[in-house]
Amino acid sequence: MQREPAFEVRRLLSGTMSRLDTRHLRGRAGRAYRAASARMASLDPVEVRDRAAILGVVVVAAFGTMCHPWLGYDAHAYWAVDPAAPYAFDYTPDQYGAFRYSPAAAQLFGLFRFLPWPVFALVWFAFLSVLLVWLARGWTLAVLAFPVVAFDIYLGNIEVLMAAAMVIGFRYPAAWAVVLLTKVTPGVGLVWFVTRREWRNLAIALGTTAVIVAASFVVAPNLWFEWPQAIMAVRDRPSTLNVIIRIAAAVLLVHWGARTDRRWTVVVAGTLAIGWLDIKTAALLVGLAAFLPPLERGAARSMLPGWLRAGAPSRTGALGRTRAAD
Repeated sequence: MQREPAFEVRRLLSGTMSRLDTRHLRGRAGRAYRAASARMASLDPVEVRDRAAILGVVVVAAFGTMCHPWLGYDAHAYWAVDPAAPYAFDYTPDQYGAFRYSPAAAQLFGLFRFLPWPVFALVWFAFLSVLLVWLARGWTLAVLAFPVVAFDIYLGNIEVLMAAAMVIGFRYPAAWAVVLLTKVTPGVGLVWFVTRREWRNLAIALGTTAVIVAASFVVAPNLWFEWPQAIMAVRDRPSTLNVIIRIAAAVLLVHWGARTDRRWTVVVAGTLAIGWLDIKTAALLVGLAAFLPPLERGAARSMLPGWLRAGAPSRTGALGRTRAAD
């Protein structure tokens, strides 16, 4: 059926306007992107850090004044665990005192049961705080501006410890045993060694873990069969498909990061691969602080690529020598 001329005119005008609108929107988006890039480039990183540090002090003060039963909620499970029967819990997701890590971890924490709970809690919080300072250096207070980090330490969970193990693991691969024997799935970071064919480092990481598992198995072989059963029995846990998809995405991310020498991707991928990913466990991203540049007052240019700094003295520090600045 032949269309009326008026219809054709309306159709042509509509198509023209659509193209004009698309070009207009693209132009606006491009201008907005360039403006945002210019604003980011003009920021003094030291000023950004210092302002975030002020907020970090506020966050720490807020948590410090809270008298909430969540204080040490996860740390108490580490202190109270019975190495002979670590998985005697009722399988609710947030049961107080439920221990969900490997038998080897339970046997290690069991060595500290002789300490009174307040003493263990203070030592554990101090340990996590030292690790945070080691990771973040001059950015420590700025990192604490993200409440999830302070909340994780407030609970006494192990994300800060795992993040430190991942960073240390680039130089000392045996540290990966901490990850593999606790939350397991963030161990996808080992794909870094596979992609880069660093077989010796991979062997050290897996070999250290295997030795610990073997020693633990000799002491209590039955627990190594109870552990996966107990984890799978937890109610309301994420679906298996959900976890598999996230792990697959994490593997791809680490593979890309290893090929392009971006170490920070290991931390992001480890977070993505956590079996039970939520606001609390997302605190593993604190490991990204290890790749922030150590700044001095007025040293904004230290954020620039090396070829723009033209021989300016670098200040890497002890920690900086253990990692790549991406």
